[in-house]
Amino acid sequence: MQKQLNHSPSKKLSIKESESGKEGIEVARINQVNADVSCNQPFRATSYGFILMLKGKISVKTSVRNEILKERDLFFIFPDSVYEVLDHTDFSFIKITVSKDYLSKEGLFLSAAQQYTIFQAKAINKFFLTKDEYHDIYHNVIALEKKLKIPDDMPFRSDVIRNSFIEILYDLLLSNNSRKDLEPPKRDSKFELTTRFLDLLSEFFRTERQVIFYAGKLFITPRHLSQVVKSVTGKTAGELIDEIVIGEAKILLANHSLNVSGVAEALNFSNSSFFGKYFKKNTNLSPSVYRMTNRLPRQTFF
Repeated sequence: MQKQLNHSPSKKLSIKESESGKEGIEVARINQVNADVSCNQPFRATSYGFILMLKGKISVKTSVRNEILKERDLFFIFPDSVYEVLDHTDFSFIKITVSKDYLSKEGLFLSAAQQYTIFQAKAINKFFLTKDEYHDIYHNVIALEKKLKIPDDMPFRSDVIRNSFIEILYDLLLSNNSRKDLEPPKRDSKFELTTRFLDLLSEFFRTERQVIFYAGKLFITPRHLSQVVKSVTGKTAGELIDEIVIGEAKILLANHSLNVSGVAEALNFSNSSFFGKYFKKNTNLSPSVYRMTNRLPRQTFF
């Protein structure tokens, strides 16, 4: 169940973008400064990418678990995934984001880019870098940042940027492949079942909120599904369903493009009253109160 929202003034984050993402690839330096992006507010990533922590700590909620990011951590980002920054202390990181269009346009990257889905399928969101790995990746990221500043009319500019990015990508894949301790068991039936459930949940959560629906799709009982999912994630299937539905509801409410009735309809609730009861049960706030006190930031954290 979603924990009660903190009614104290939201902590804020400030983002300083180092380069625009006009090519579909972007490098940005992000530091804790003043006010721009809210904590304790779900948001959806739109690109593939990763962040390299330089200092400090950030507590991030994902659809499966909470992560504590600290110095020399790499954290992978996936498009359409929902994240929420819960807390932070004096931090700084560099992020690289890559649009889906960029990856599909650059055919040379396709097979390598597909490896990102392996990270996601294995539920590996982050890993800690050795000092050598950290310095290698950091300097390669800085090199890419500089190449993105090359004038648009410079010959071979796109090739230079592409090659710089693929060098970073293969560094990441090599770092991950060297960590055998992070590999899940080859035949872990509980893990595989949970992964299939999460895939189904991401596809159907807007219309299906009953555990029995997902259990039926997986040809098992609702009780068995919840037991397996809890053993892997620490949460029951029902709790994960509620979390992803509430997270989506918060995004839609804070977007202010839909009223409460529109959000209820988008999430396939029979009426706004039923949606209101469901939302308040999970957040201790009514949808209208949440909508009035929250608005999506102009820039997302990732």
